[in-house]
Amino acid sequence: MKNTLIFAGVSIFIAVALGAMGAHYLRETLEFPIQKIESWKTAVQYQSLHGLALFALVIIANLVPKLNLEKSITFIKIGMSLFAGSIYFLTMNYTWEMDLIPKIMGPLTPIGGLCMLIGWGLFIVNVSKTNFEK
Repeated sequence: MKNTLIFAGVSIFIAVALGAMGAHYLRETLEFPIQKIESWKTAVQYQSLHGLALFALVIIANLVPKLNLEKSITFIKIGMSLFAGSIYFLTMNYTWEMDLIPKIMGPLTPIGGLCMLIGWGLFIVNVSKTNFEK
């Protein structure tokens, strides 16, 4: 759980830094088009939200150890990394113009989203199957 707390803290730190970068540097200095800025905002939003969710999942896992949230947490961590990370690279490719980035990163965005869905699905299943009496 310590590693997950560190991961969550680092994720939120990065999201705040990249959010500021998107709001100022990408928009004002590099004059990125609005659709690229919106993609960047989506990545920051998902990374921030899931970073906070990881904190909550650690608290829940400690309060109710029989929930066994390890797999849920793992899928969410992988998913948010792939989803947000690929969007950051795809957005920055507006200036880099490297043909390889969309080929590699493009498929990672939906895979990351799927991993987050699996993580939350596992959470729902675990909560549904757990007896909270006692």
